[in-house]
Amino acid sequence: MKQIIFLSVLYSLLAGCSNEKPMSDRYELNNYWQFCQVGTEAWYPAKIPGTVHTDLLTNDLIDNPFVGTNELKLQWIGQQDWKYKTTFNVDSLLFLQSNIQLWFEGLDTYAEITLNGAHLASTNNMFRSWEFNVKSALKIGENNLEILFRSAENQSKQDSINNEYILPGEHRVYSRKAGYHFGWDWGPRFITCGIWKSVYLKSWNSHNVNDIHLTTKAITDERADIESFIEIDSKIEESCIINISDSKSRVLLKSTEVQLESKINRISVPFTIENPQLWWCNGLGEPYLYDLDIEIVTKSGEKYSKSINYGIRTIEVVTLNDSIGQSMYLKLNGVPVFMKGANYIPQHSFVTSVQKKEYENIINLAVESNMNMLRVWGGGIYEDDHFYDLCDIHGILVWQDFMFACAMYPGDRAFLDNVEIEATQQIKRLRNHASLALWCGNNEIDEGWHNWGWQKQHKISKSDSTAIWQGYQQLFQQLLPNLVSKYDSGRFYASTSPMHGWGRKESLFAGSAHYWGVWWGMEPFTTYLDKVPRFMSEFGFQAMPAKATIREMQPESANTLFSPTLQSHQKHKIGYQTILTYLEREQLIPQSVDDFIYMSQLIQAEGIGIGIEAHRRAKPQCMGTLYWQLNDCWPVTSWSGTDFYNNRKMLQFKVKELYKNIAVSMLNHNDHIELYLISDQLEPIDGILKMVAIEFNGKETNLLQMNINLEANQSKKCYSIETDKLLSKYDPKETLFETRFITKSGETFVNQKFFAPLGSLNLPKCTIQSKIDTVNGGYSIKLKSDSMATYVHVSLGENHAQFSDNHFFLMPNKEREIFCTTPLAQDSMKIDITCLNNLIIVK
Repeated sequence: MKQIIFLSVLYSLLAGCSNEKPMSDRYELNNYWQFCQVGTEAWYPAKIPGTVHTDLLTNDLIDNPFVGTNELKLQWIGQQDWKYKTTFNVDSLLFLQSNIQLWFEGLDTYAEITLNGAHLASTNNMFRSWEFNVKSALKIGENNLEILFRSAENQSKQDSINNEYILPGEHRVYSRKAGYHFGWDWGPRFITCGIWKSVYLKSWNSHNVNDIHLTTKAITDERADIESFIEIDSKIEESCIINISDSKSRVLLKSTEVQLESKINRISVPFTIENPQLWWCNGLGEPYLYDLDIEIVTKSGEKYSKSINYGIRTIEVVTLNDSIGQSMYLKLNGVPVFMKGANYIPQHSFVTSVQKKEYENIINLAVESNMNMLRVWGGGIYEDDHFYDLCDIHGILVWQDFMFACAMYPGDRAFLDNVEIEATQQIKRLRNHASLALWCGNNEIDEGWHNWGWQKQHKISKSDSTAIWQGYQQLFQQLLPNLVSKYDSGRFYASTSPMHGWGRKESLFAGSAHYWGVWWGMEPFTTYLDKVPRFMSEFGFQAMPAKATIREMQPESANTLFSPTLQSHQKHKIGYQTILTYLEREQLIPQSVDDFIYMSQLIQAEGIGIGIEAHRRAKPQCMGTLYWQLNDCWPVTSWSGTDFYNNRKMLQFKVKELYKNIAVSMLNHNDHIELYLISDQLEPIDGILKMVAIEFNGKETNLLQMNINLEANQSKKCYSIETDKLLSKYDPKETLFETRFITKSGETFVNQKFFAPLGSLNLPKCTIQSKIDTVNGGYSIKLKSDSMATYVHVSLGENHAQFSDNHFFLMPNKEREIFCTTPLAQDSMKIDITCLNNLIIVK
């Protein structure tokens, strides 16, 4: 089938309705594509946007890449060249337009474009759009469009060979392509190609709006002064009217007449919003968005309109020298805000497989987990517009990396020029978003160069080292900050994260930090108590995904520790061994895959919880904690809190508790049990702080009760007792310690801890009863245990499900209700309930 452009129908409709006509027309060319492997003539249907891997899978030409060890069998795909083609018809009315452009919003990555048999262009960057004037290349009737995608694997290898010196990071650094496609320590190696964003023809006659940029100049309670910068490419001189209105209130904010000259016009249109409602991040207020409609109508009747959801707020990243070193914190609307969040990676190895529903799920997850920030990591992609729209709507601030990670990159002019276009396009695309908090040049490159021994590993000479570092400075300390300053003035730019490597003492005193002494350095979780930086932008620990996720990649018959499939879906060389080492420290011994799932998730949750508590209670010295990582791109054992199929690990529920605006911290530190209360609220709160010792039969002994006045935005140390003094009275192997803060309104915040290795606890065996009821939107599950049940975790066996809570204690004979959503019918639900009591080997 052919794609047909009939502008005559559109024009006749417009003529019948009004004298106005659209300033430009767009016709999608996403349909009726075919693809084949170069060297063959076997053509198959292709879906655009898409990737060659997903097209092969859709046509049943390959097995599911995520099942078993299929990843290894499918490496040949990335080593081949592939062709895509389509045909489309145009009629004579299209040629009445002065300008006809062919737009590719995203090509992955090395493409040769042919239109009607003539070579149109070559591309070499996945992260930028491409536009070409094609009026002279088109013809009335049938047009043929073909794209040859050259292997990014082969091309980047050849570029590496051609370079005069070795660059750490291997050949992937030469390709402006998502780094994780080449494999990472949590992701597979699938080197994709294809048309991964929309293709369309755009036609216009006299004027074309290139860009609209809004910026808030000043805010008071009475008014917000906003300036719009509008860029219009005009081929003729004429006047136009620019109207800016608020669609919610139906108030016209500005109407002005402008004279357009025959050139690229850059127009400033200031306007004011009276009594502005501010945009706040999640947890601090409503993320209010104005629906601003911008309309441009020329004297000759051409009309352009665009709606922009715009949040009025001030945001500042404060980096000041102080008595400790150098601060790093965010001020939103003049208020210092502690950042609570996670690192976000692409949600799928094949980026076009992520639908709007998945974006909604991931941002809802962040909101439900009481987060206010996500870091878009630099080895993935600049995310889809819908991602940032949702962050605007839900008050999730975005730390945005440029797409560079863990490697040194070329510094030649051609590479820098390519990156300049990429970065300019992305800055302009994202700068209107209220959620955009800061730009960061790269992930861990400065640290890698200075701390990871790259020069010795790759035998880089002194002169080559100088040249490589100069290239780094050109890219991250000159080009990118200059572009941010030019196109997004006022937004903070950091050249790298972390500022210093985790092995250096400076990392704790200045800027952002990535602390990997826990996990990579095999240090105990309690190290987090002493290694508290100014802003923790990475730290983490691995755990296995849910049993339902494992069943998606291997059958039950393959359930052995550690099957070839489980090894293939673990990308850290000693990942399982590292988890086992930490389990041994807790005296936990898994006997099966099910045990390993539960125990790895348990220590991940409790261990990372220690880090979060340490960071939050160190406020205002430390003002951010972003754990690694929120999500996965395929079914895998990784650092994520939620697995590929949206099953929450125990960590996600621990985070949800510890990221509340009011948090209770109870930690054993420096031979003392210390109690802290932390508030991120903007108003003070009064309440009662209680500490109790709970025996396994449920008997409580009151240890402490005191009235507390907690100031706004404060961390307060409330109590400290010598560890030995407390534990001499209460056997830590037979006692749960619980601290509660009960507000005057009756809201309760809780922290529960054991102060003994988890495997050493003398827990009683318990029997847990369950009752399922159908309720609106899902199921109510009521649970009751005959004795204290510790770290209860519920699943539906091999079926995916989401739970309102899934990391908790059951007190003897006290019922607890949780909510479950699953596509299963009630009569198909089989509940598996696991708790630590029934997994510990009786000694």
